[in-house]
Amino acid sequence: MRLVRPNDPGYDADRRVWNAMHDRRPALIAHCDSVADVVAAVRLAQDQNLEIAVRGGGHSMPGFSTVDDGIVIALDGLRAITVDPARRVLVAEGGALLGDVDRAAQEHGMVVPAGVISHTGVAGLTLGGGVGRLMRRFGLTIDSLLAAEVVTAAGDVVTATETENPDLFWALRGGGGNFGVVTKFTYRTHELTTIPVLACFHSLDDAPRVLARAQETIADPATPRELLWTSFFRKGHPLPWMPPALVGTPGLMTVIEWSGDVDEGMKLLGEMRDELAPIAATVDPVPFLTLQTAGDEMFRHGLHTYVKAGFTAALTPALVAELIERGRLIGSEISQIELLAQGGAIADVATDATAYPHRTADWLVNIPASWVDPADGDSELAWVRASYAAVRPHLDGTSYSNFMDADEASDEQTAYGSTLRRLQRVKAQWDPANVFHLNQNVKPA
Repeated sequence: MRLVRPNDPGYDADRRVWNAMHDRRPALIAHCDSVADVVAAVRLAQDQNLEIAVRGGGHSMPGFSTVDDGIVIALDGLRAITVDPARRVLVAEGGALLGDVDRAAQEHGMVVPAGVISHTGVAGLTLGGGVGRLMRRFGLTIDSLLAAEVVTAAGDVVTATETENPDLFWALRGGGGNFGVVTKFTYRTHELTTIPVLACFHSLDDAPRVLARAQETIADPATPRELLWTSFFRKGHPLPWMPPALVGTPGLMTVIEWSGDVDEGMKLLGEMRDELAPIAATVDPVPFLTLQTAGDEMFRHGLHTYVKAGFTAALTPALVAELIERGRLIGSEISQIELLAQGGAIADVATDATAYPHRTADWLVNIPASWVDPADGDSELAWVRASYAAVRPHLDGTSYSNFMDADEASDEQTAYGSTLRRLQRVKAQWDPANVFHLNQNVKPA
């Protein structure tokens, strides 16, 4: 274990996390290269009464990956990946990034359903549930999780599966980092190498027609789960297929992806392009690794980011009208309102089968602002908060814990909904002193 203190060379660079809004100064950064190092760091923190932040990819939007005057347990030395192609199993250490997992799995023509930015940490993504581009086809990341190795608040190393410590395994699948430091994840893999993609752009005036079609598509039980529909209110970006006159203009960008047979997907998406009649579009078969890194630069380290999100049963005309008005007011070139289709394999799992309670909603409405200049912070924060307030009456009152900041009115209930009470009981068993509280925190029963 390598320890970095405030007076050590490189401390200022070492303490930085992905979201530049959070400029904190830990008393100690513990770089762990083994499970034994993690155990030692957890025990050291408690011996010295240091608040604990756990850093995998460091992508926590509220800045839970760092802490003032406490200890950051950094898992960057635990990034090993092993794949057993015969058993279709991948094992990732707790500090691995999504890109590590994607590359290792693709060597065997396989995927683990996960997020869409490759420098995200696998641990935070998984423990929050794991929303991503393959979720309608294969389920959330937690639905492919087979086992987890955990360093507990007591400094013990335990394994959690369906049959070993099953309550802990239940809680880890959606309950966030409340229960310990996960040092190893074992996943089921799925075969996939190429995803046909339709990307298109419409004017805001055309958004009601396009989103009515989106609602019809996702609400139809006959819609194949291979199809994922995502629409974004955002400014036009300088993409190869985007006419220069649309760059910087607020509009509706729609990305429809197909995770099934490539020829079938290309035919279907071509027909959808013709039906949707966008002002700009492209349809291409995209290698999975290319798609998984497409957003890396846009959402790079060092941006300021703030987010609000929630789930809704439907894109009603009233909700769409509010979204259009908020879309007209987008400031930063990177800020957006994302409408992400749910359903499919997500809803195959019972609401109480894991700690992730958001199985029945058809849409996730995500409102992230990202900006470069700190001087833009007040206006961007105000836009997110006003946008969320405008759409909140149309949402179900809960939110995806990985798309929440630290200022929700009721963080526990918002993040965990119907599974909260059971999570509180599991928390009382595994972390009764709430040692691991820098997260969307579950307080012990």
